[in-house]
Amino acid sequence: MSSSYRMELDKWLASLDVKADMVLDIGGSQLPVRGRTKTWVVEDYKIADLPEPHIESPKPDIEVDLNSHSSGLEHDYDIIFCLEVFDYVYDPYNAFEIIKLGLKKGGIAWVTFPMMYPLHQPIEDDALRYMPSGITKLAKAVGLKIVQMIPRRTETDAIYNAFRTERMRCAKHEDHNISGWIVEFTK
Repeated sequence: MSSSYRMELDKWLASLDVKADMVLDIGGSQLPVRGRTKTWVVEDYKIADLPEPHIESPKPDIEVDLNSHSSGLEHDYDIIFCLEVFDYVYDPYNAFEIIKLGLKKGGIAWVTFPMMYPLHQPIEDDALRYMPSGITKLAKAVGLKIVQMIPRRTETDAIYNAFRTERMRCAKHEDHNISGWIVEFTK
């Protein structure tokens, strides 16, 4: 069974109408976006990923590493998806630059960011978690605009209760049952 974190993403994707000439799916070798949305009317769909993304995953159309300063990406995509990738990004400024480079003016990028998630495989590549203000500052630094931030909610308040039990000082008047974000950017 999928995690509630994944189910939140799948539920959101299932409500999304995608209509575009060019769509890029960064990190999509293992679980492509195509076939997971409500509608899909796309002229040209490409997957960009690491040269050897995962065992038994198909090779990507374009090789790209968001932590590398030479992206190899074409530009002018109408829509870029970058889902479940940023926890493996240790150079988020560079990754934001690559996404911006790939988007055409007025294009949309949908990117997910984990706020809290346990250490996971491959352990040697698991890198960062993100807070809304960090996402906002990175977007501003590279010239991307945030259209919306959609919270990914936990199924229970158990995580918040764990914070309280450990006497961690949670910010007052904030929702602490959010595990991550689905963010829409535009160029």
